[in-house]
Amino acid sequence: MTKRILSATPHEMNAWSGRELLSAIRMSEGRVLRAAARIRSGNLIDGVCNAETAAAFGADFINLDTYDLLDPSIPGWNSKKAEEDQPFQDVQIPRGKGYSFRELEEIVGRPISILLLAAKDDRQAELAKRAYGNIVLSKEVLKKACEENVRWLQIDSFDERVDLSKKISEIRQIVGNDKILHVAKSHGAGILNMENSRSLINEDEIIALLNAGADIVGFPAPGSYPGWDISLCKKMTELVHRHGGIVSLGIHTSQEGANAATLEQIALYAKMCGTDMHDLGDCGFNENMIDPMNILRYGVAIRGKRHQYRRMSISQMR
Repeated sequence: MTKRILSATPHEMNAWSGRELLSAIRMSEGRVLRAAARIRSGNLIDGVCNAETAAAFGADFINLDTYDLLDPSIPGWNSKKAEEDQPFQDVQIPRGKGYSFRELEEIVGRPISILLLAAKDDRQAELAKRAYGNIVLSKEVLKKACEENVRWLQIDSFDERVDLSKKISEIRQIVGNDKILHVAKSHGAGILNMENSRSLINEDEIIALLNAGADIVGFPAPGSYPGWDISLCKKMTELVHRHGGIVSLGIHTSQEGANAATLEQIALYAKMCGTDMHDLGDCGFNENMIDPMNILRYGVAIRGKRHQYRRMSISQMR
């Protein structure tokens, strides 16, 4: 039987199915925090991957950016085969080769989602793959995600011409019913031909995504994107809830690297809107991970020291 995320241990959360995780999020009354962490980049702390640091400062979930399921590595960790870390010709840190996704989740002690990028067509997919590697959506990557028991897939696209509802329907047919499918339109990221910032995602698109099989829909937290104030975010949140979905309000405009008071204000706005989950992007001083103290301060704002310190303190062995 599932319980609230607030009181769940690392082993409990990592043993749950995708559906059980969703149930636990619903039960937690808007006090759930996910933080993004780049895996294929420099680490904030020497010898510790960014996902571990985000977990240590109180994130309930980690969203991995740039994690390659087909050729996984966790820079900062020693590779299982020592020869794979020598010589340091490209970067002066160990490559962290030889770990499965499930091992990564167990060591970090948190449910981990993986970011995948949807492209408009094969040509765009090939261009995106050259830039980002194997985080571009493909049947091969989805098959590997199923083999590795990845429970949570976040599907993003920075091309407004991509029909994400169609993509979600296709993905659902491949991965089955238990996987969590999460679509986020939390910022524009250079989307061209958008009429205005309020057209980032509309009501028809949200309904289509949920009907196609999306479980979580993400959009900007109030104050994090032009025009997305409390009234608009609340309206969109209520729409998602009416159609049975879960809402994630996120900060992905580098404001996650702002001063803590700004984040605390946005956190309370997001709770006023009725969000189920709060998302913090990966920008601190660069695009690797948020300042850990901002994770801590945001978490205290949405759930108090009692629940924040429990998440930070509870042993990965429990």
